[in-house]
Amino acid sequence: MISITTLDTRERGGYSRTKGSAAARWLSVVAAGLLLSPVAAAAQRATLTLEEAINIARQNNPTYRQTTNDATDADWGTREAYAGFLPSLALNNGYSYQASGTPRLGNLSAADFGLSQRPAVYSSDYRISLFMQVSGGTFFRARQARAFQKATEARIDAAGFDLATQVTRQYLAALRARDNVNLTQSAFERADEAFKLAEARAAAGDATRVDVGTAQVERGRQEVAVIQARNTYETEVLRLMQQLGVEVEADVDLTSTFDVFEPAWSLEELTDRAITSHPQLQSARRAEAAASAAAKAQWSNYLPTITLAGQWAGYVSQIGSNGYIIDQIKSSSAGKVENCQSNNELNARLTSPLPGYPKDCAALAYTDALGQQAVAANRQFPFNYTGSPAYFSASISLPIFDGFTREHQLQTARAQAEDAKYTRRAEELNRRTEVLTNLLALRTAYRTVQLEKTNAETAGEQLELAQEMYRLGAGSILELTQAQESKVRADQAQLAAIYTFHESLAALEAATGQPLRTTARPSDEDPAPRER
Repeated sequence: MISITTLDTRERGGYSRTKGSAAARWLSVVAAGLLLSPVAAAAQRATLTLEEAINIARQNNPTYRQTTNDATDADWGTREAYAGFLPSLALNNGYSYQASGTPRLGNLSAADFGLSQRPAVYSSDYRISLFMQVSGGTFFRARQARAFQKATEARIDAAGFDLATQVTRQYLAALRARDNVNLTQSAFERADEAFKLAEARAAAGDATRVDVGTAQVERGRQEVAVIQARNTYETEVLRLMQQLGVEVEADVDLTSTFDVFEPAWSLEELTDRAITSHPQLQSARRAEAAASAAAKAQWSNYLPTITLAGQWAGYVSQIGSNGYIIDQIKSSSAGKVENCQSNNELNARLTSPLPGYPKDCAALAYTDALGQQAVAANRQFPFNYTGSPAYFSASISLPIFDGFTREHQLQTARAQAEDAKYTRRAEELNRRTEVLTNLLALRTAYRTVQLEKTNAETAGEQLELAQEMYRLGAGSILELTQAQESKVRADQAQLAAIYTFHESLAALEAATGQPLRTTARPSDEDPAPRER
């Protein structure tokens, strides 16, 4: 049974730096086992190149994915900072309803004061507010946010490069363990052949049982070495899958092969590459720029602030009872008629009547048309607002003294900017040192490979001679086992030298920040013991 678990691979534009097709192709090959029969699934094998491993890790490694998530926060922080040049706009709109009833005034009701029952009331209001505050800090904060965004992007690039370096080293560790399995298996086969030869010679009377026992012990040692080597290989593959951020229950064939070549780069060339474009150094430079922008933003606290504000508002209210409105109109009309009649009577008693008197008081009496007009005028809820006078204001403020708070914050920001500068300088020195030490290590590893290759070839010739001599009866079993042990040690030393070269090259790539490997190609042949 084959199963695979991956994380969500939705990529944010600009930070993926993966080749999704290669990664998806590899994942689909492994996941295809889910649709196969148990026999077919058991036989399913997935191939994995170094390039595919790096791409899959960038899509699924949890730690790296956490780092890429910072890009979204940095992007919105930049948008927020630039939005400081725009006014803020707020709209408030409310609706309310108060049921009819008799209001209370402390322990008494309105009825105790001769007030009538209050009708239901519907009301609504709105308020549109415009606010803008601009200062020197608005400009510097925008620059600071942009610098922080670039620093975040550089940090993500550096994290991606570190991840690729880690995957490369673990891929090499798995390859080394796999090749060690091949070597130990070859050693076991040679020991087994020697054991069978000793048994055959003992059966023919040409060797003693001591020879057979000695050969059997050597065979057992090599068998233990094979078991341990296979366990190491499986462990390294599991660690590689952990780096990739996936869980795979299937046989995985690592198909990339790497050549050993003489390093021809000069120290000046590699140092220039590292100082110019190493992701970690670029990240340190971006962090220095962000810290410098933050210090300038703190200095802007000494500059004045301009505040602009404006407001538009409106209100509407509607009585919920038409009968109450009509009663109020009737009462008002009756009062007007009564007042008119009183004025007419008073005017009639005057010796010189006032102009316009007597008036027609009947014209002031209540009519149904007057009541309907009042009812219609009451229908205002909810949107027939009566506007309030618009309001605008502008002010300017200049901070004078705040207890040295600004000074403290400014000095702290400047100290952080200085720290970032020294961090960048330390990273530059570190790049130079790492390039030099790893280039020397790579050159040493290359020379070691050549010597160990010669040693392995010599040990192989000695083993063949010892085997032939023992087969002919001219040599002892001790000489044969010693030749076998010498061959195993020579092969192990050659294998260690080869992978020390590859690991040194990976370390040099990590020091320069650029790929230097001339060959990392997928192999068409099944991984098998290879003569190096």
